[in-house]
Amino acid sequence: MSTAPTIDDKGAAATRPGFLLVYILVIFAAMLGASLYHLRHAGILSCPATGYDDTHYLAYCHGDAYGDYDHGAVWFGLEPGVRETAAGADVLFVGNSRLEFGFSSAAIEQWAAANDLAYYLLGFSYTENSAFLGPLLDGLKPSAEAYVINLDQFFMDKASPPGAEVMFGGGSLGRYEGKRDWQGPHRLLCGALPILCGEAVSYYRDRANGQWSHEGTWRTDKDVALLATGIDGELPVDVASLDRAREIGAAFIDKLGVPRDCVVLTYVPTRENKRATADALATSLGFELVSPRLDDLRTFDGSHLDPASAERFAAAFLEVAGPRLAACANGGA
Repeated sequence: MSTAPTIDDKGAAATRPGFLLVYILVIFAAMLGASLYHLRHAGILSCPATGYDDTHYLAYCHGDAYGDYDHGAVWFGLEPGVRETAAGADVLFVGNSRLEFGFSSAAIEQWAAANDLAYYLLGFSYTENSAFLGPLLDGLKPSAEAYVINLDQFFMDKASPPGAEVMFGGGSLGRYEGKRDWQGPHRLLCGALPILCGEAVSYYRDRANGQWSHEGTWRTDKDVALLATGIDGELPVDVASLDRAREIGAAFIDKLGVPRDCVVLTYVPTRENKRATADALATSLGFELVSPRLDDLRTFDGSHLDPASAERFAAAFLEVAGPRLAACANGGA
């Protein structure tokens, strides 16, 4: 024999779906809040979106959950035109992030325009080296007539962690595609409401010439430190590393397929002054190091030249190497 529901039973039956909906909404809101908090403090939203424009993409964001995008962007061709532009450059600059910031300057742009040539800065963060750049150049098949190589820890056996990941890591393409896909929302959200995003340091690469622009702020007490660029500030030659670096370097330079006069070896100044080792390595390879000694150079983070110092260094470098590079690029070497 059935009994009719009591008033309490009817109330419970009526309120249960509403309670369930509220519960689901609370859980969803908590999950969304946690995701946004993670993005804001460790992901792409920790960085400003001020460097985007029609030619620049976010190469690096100093958030633990985002970090490097540049390696995958170039290796996998995720940014339209980058590989093609780099491969078609008359002069290629290769090296690490110190090369990028050392030559990302108006001086380089003006020199290239005056000599009617195209150049590309093909440097990468994480102290990237020839173990990554060599295979990358093999894939690009560049038509460059001249090269500038920053010898700062460049001729090495082992690629950086991001370099190794994109070359050998399973699933790395999907991870870098995910980083690319976040840049649209990042640009839209942080561009409309900058207060929602942080000021962690970020680098933006110019697709047209490879130059980096720096956004955000390093929280460091070394950002105004003067570099010790004189002979007295140099560390002793790292003799133990020279033989292997010379072997790797000789093979790397031979594969470039350009006359030796069209290869310029340099050393972009940094806080830990290893210019003596770079000089010894260049000499052992049969080259003269082109690395002007300038006073009062500064970094913005204890490692990379600040914009004013980069302008001075690039201009001084071009005074020495510019005519030779231009002659090579224009078929005159």
